[in-house]
Amino acid sequence: MRLLPLIYIFIFGVVLTVALLFLNLPFWLIYVVIIVVYVVLLVLPQMYTIYKSNNLKKIERFLEKNKQKPIFAYPLAVKNGDREEIISSIQLILSKYKQPYMQEVYKTNLALFENNVSLFEQRANQISKEPLHTYYIAYSEARKGNFEEAHSLKGKLPVGWMPYAIDAIIALEKGDLSGFRIATEQCIHLASGVQKFNLFYSFEWMEKEYAN
Repeated sequence: MRLLPLIYIFIFGVVLTVALLFLNLPFWLIYVVIIVVYVVLLVLPQMYTIYKSNNLKKIERFLEKNKQKPIFAYPLAVKNGDREEIISSIQLILSKYKQPYMQEVYKTNLALFENNVSLFEQRANQISKEPLHTYYIAYSEARKGNFEEAHSLKGKLPVGWMPYAIDAIIALEKGDLSGFRIATEQCIHLASGVQKFNLFYSFEWMEKEYAN
């Protein structure tokens, strides 16, 4: 966040504190109100950008400001479209975030960008939580050309961007570029936040790789 908005928020907090003191409210209540106000003004806008925004430029600005964190550097690497940079960014995530679920998901992504289909399938089967477990298995089946199985698994995914992402992978594996673009458009439309940004540029990267 830039300095000027922080100054405004600080001034607002001071003015609000003085106003509450004039009301002779208990100190603990004033403290709680101020904390809640600061959370709403400082944290919620960032959470909205991460999870709900549909503005790719706004999301990119947030990522650029926070790219010292590997989890936010990764989508930027995907946007840049350099395979080695993407792989390096995933390796940084794996070195920093040791939670089992994070390890499972990003090791799977690493195998995907390394174009190791057999390892990708193995890693996908090791993901412990839904719906990403089913999503990545469907993805691996599509990559192997098992389109009927991928379609079947797609039906078990929640309504939203994931089924369309599987449709896009199937279309690309079949060489149906028109179908791929239709599915990616529907997928991106249903996604939001950093996920939308990542999908948009992941599909762009896939299409470039396909053209090459």
